Amino acid sequence: MKKDSLLPLLKLLGGFILRHKGMVGGVLALGVFQAALTKAPYLLIKEVVDAFIPPSAAVGHPNALFDSLMVAKRDLMSFLHLDTLLAEGSGGNLGSSAILLAFMAVLGGGTIYFYRYFSNLAASMLVVDLRNQLCGHLLRLSSRYFGQQRTGEMISRVSNDTNTIRHSFTLVFENAVLEPLFLLFNAILAFSVSLWMGWFLVIMIPVLGYPMTRFGRKVRKGSGKSLQAMGQATDAMAQMFLGFRTVKAYRLEERKLEEFEKINQTFLRRTMKMVRAKAGSQALLYATYMLGFAGLLYGLQFLPALDLANMGIGLAAIGTSYTHIKRTARTFNLLKESQGAFDRLQELMELKSEIVEDENATTFHSLKDRIEFQNVSFAYDKEQVLQDLSFTIHKGQKIALVGPSGAGKSTILNLLGRFYDPDGDGEILVDGIPLRKIQLTSWLDRLSIVDQSPFLFNRSIRENILLGKNSATEAEWRKAARMARVDEFAETFPDGYETIVGEGGDTLSGGQKQRVTIARAILRDPELLLLDEATSALDTESEKAVQEALDILMEGRTSVVIAHRLSTVRASDRILVLEKGRIVESGSHEELMGKGEGLYRKLNLLQGV
Repeated sequence: MKKDSLLPLLKLLGGFILRHKGMVGGVLALGVFQAALTKAPYLLIKEVVDAFIPPSAAVGHPNALFDSLMVAKRDLMSFLHLDTLLAEGSGGNLGSSAILLAFMAVLGGGTIYFYRYFSNLAASMLVVDLRNQLCGHLLRLSSRYFGQQRTGEMISRVSNDTNTIRHSFTLVFENAVLEPLFLLFNAILAFSVSLWMGWFLVIMIPVLGYPMTRFGRKVRKGSGKSLQAMGQATDAMAQMFLGFRTVKAYRLEERKLEEFEKINQTFLRRTMKMVRAKAGSQALLYATYMLGFAGLLYGLQFLPALDLANMGIGLAAIGTSYTHIKRTARTFNLLKESQGAFDRLQELMELKSEIVEDENATTFHSLKDRIEFQNVSFAYDKEQVLQDLSFTIHKGQKIALVGPSGAGKSTILNLLGRFYDPDGDGEILVDGIPLRKIQLTSWLDRLSIVDQSPFLFNRSIRENILLGKNSATEAEWRKAARMARVDEFAETFPDGYETIVGEGGDTLSGGQKQRVTIARAILRDPELLLLDEATSALDTESEKAVQEALDILMEGRTSVVIAHRLSTVRASDRILVLEKGRIVESGSHEELMGKGEGLYRKLNLLQGV
């Protein structure tokens, strides 16, 4: 499929139309009605002119189509019982035309309102559907994708790109239906008074359409590049604001602002390239139309004569067609512009998650025996983190992972949470079943994770705790909060547990945020507990209190713990010492300390344990 093909975009529109065919059908019917009501008054030109300037018998030619339209007008007047209100004669004809015009004005106003309302509703619903699909798809992608992408760029695609599509589709739903209908009714009017006027208009429409296709590809390419630059600008802005303290501390304001200005200059250049293509399309369209109209005026002297009324109808139909073709061209350009945004979104929608659930996946209920790592290796891009790792975690054991930074400790937790899958032939077995063949939702439902970098949503303290178990009773979540020592600070706030924690929990201290995430994990009552330096952000007093709660939580549960402070893992059933992605030592605290000059003993001595 060609890159500039509109087929994916049309498929999106087609799917939406099928799902909402009733509403879309109503919009089309309203569009036909509005176009007819807009063009019908032109038919009254003849009656108005003939009332004051009677046509000469020498000019004008009978036209079956025009006569049929006049018959339709009289039938409508009769149906509305307006013909009986007026006397016969030219005055009666003008009176009937005035009443009919007033009736069409009221009816047309209502039609325009409902057409605009439902066409905008359709466009907005389409973009909401697209945005929901996009966010749902992104959330199903693996952690590896999020680790490689810039947050601002993703936000830009979901926000700016879909907003571009919304703006375009609003005009598409309005103009893509109405403007072709207006042209159709103009052609009917032109043919009703003269065959040659009708054919002139029919020939001019595709000629005037040439500028649309001539510049449409440039508009699409320019739109995509412009949105790409906007995404870079959004990401730069997000980085500046998220890293505000670092920017201020290192006096990076001027440097970051200069970088931001360069990105915005790129955005400006790319946007103006697209604007030049759109302006060229409109300029060529106008010049082509005026040349065609000049040819028409010149040719009038060689064509059959028309009376004044018929000439007025024909010229009105041809003259107003330019506006409709111009709006159609603008709609086409906007469709190509939205295609540039849609191409970027399509790239995201075509991404596949590396975490694929087996069709015959087994539902996980509880751990019966053990979890085994068999020859597990893993690399982030080209950086090898784990190398041929093998060890066993028995049910109910507390396993501690220690070692220098970058040894692969957090990666082991990520693999256990199945945020990533092992590389190559390595496998993680749960009671002999590959983790890849276990239903992911059932596995995560029995697992709790407390990260070294606690994250809270911009909700209340209570709502953040309830993320562990949304159906928990008040007694349950309050008990979890007390165990994690959340009550010690939450109840001091004026709003208590209803206090909003701010973006990322920024209104709380690091230790307070960590205690909320620990309460969340306690509330979940997990089968497998993963703690990634869970007490690293706490002061000594808080650490002791929370560690006691964690000890109670870990009792009888399978736990894997990463700890910076080695004093907190001395009671572990087994300690795995990692270095450069390999297990270099394994055993209890006493066994490892008795090995002489081992890495574990060295780390303990460095911490003064």
